[in-house]
Amino acid sequence: MWEWVRNLQAEWQAGIESPPIPLTGGPYKAVVVLGMGGSAFGAEVVRAWSRAYLTVPWEIIRDYRLPAWVDAGVLVIAASYSGMTEETLEATEEALKRRATVVGVASGGTLRSWGESGRLKAFVPLPAGRSPRAAVPFSIAAHFRVLEGAGLIPPSWREEGKALLALLASDSHPDNVGLKALSEQWANHLIALYAPTEYEPIALRARQQIQENAKHMAWHHALPEMNHNEIVGWEYPSPLGEKMAIWLLEGHHIHPRTRLRLDFMEEVIRERQLSYVRLRAPYAPYLAELMWLLHAVDIFSIYLAEAHGVNPTPVPVIDRLKAHLAQNS
Repeated sequence: MWEWVRNLQAEWQAGIESPPIPLTGGPYKAVVVLGMGGSAFGAEVVRAWSRAYLTVPWEIIRDYRLPAWVDAGVLVIAASYSGMTEETLEATEEALKRRATVVGVASGGTLRSWGESGRLKAFVPLPAGRSPRAAVPFSIAAHFRVLEGAGLIPPSWREEGKALLALLASDSHPDNVGLKALSEQWANHLIALYAPTEYEPIALRARQQIQENAKHMAWHHALPEMNHNEIVGWEYPSPLGEKMAIWLLEGHHIHPRTRLRLDFMEEVIRERQLSYVRLRAPYAPYLAELMWLLHAVDIFSIYLAEAHGVNPTPVPVIDRLKAHLAQNS
């Protein structure tokens, strides 16, 4: 896992230098991404960045079924690293029946076969031989290339993406913010991850990576919604508070009122004497900040796995689940 994570700089550069995926069939009335876990996550980052430009709705569906409104006017991106994810394949079959424009993103399996046979409108291959969650830089770039090729977003994501390369080549690398020490400090804590809506994909990524890589319990929520419910749950933290750690993840591209909310949350956390860290990305274009934070939480999750003495790559309980489903297919 370390090799894949440490190679972000080269993989991201390759992604932003790859050409857009040309698509015909528009204009599209909506974008739908079908995917699960790490395969779906790439769409989260791209959707967050695209909100400033995209003029049609975008939904990410983590399920077997499609909404009734998906039809021939919708651009569907079917993302499955293995190409064999059963929820994604079933939903993709339905999208094809409804004559949606379907683009596949996979390393192999059935989805790749459909792409290479011409059943899909287009296909973006991913490099094989890694965990789905370790292919996220390729997945993010693939979604950007599809949306750009469809004429739904401008190519400016590429220039913003280059700013990440500069950060990773400088003293602002995430490994310089004490992530290893933090993982050792929080090895026996439940970890709550909070981020402004603009950076919610990173809180989601942190939860997923902490759970899969470190086999460690975590949850996440977004501001300002969290301020209308979950913040009240801090009222009586003991004895849970002794085992609870709070990570505030943020960047510079947030609503000024949300920053006031973060300041208030920090004050309340201190009053409750809860363990916490507030991590803000170095100032950069929005996409570069998202990717910097993504890299930071990925690194933290592997350090946390090391603190537990576990291998971050295997996910045996998921393998058991897949075997159970295969026996009952």
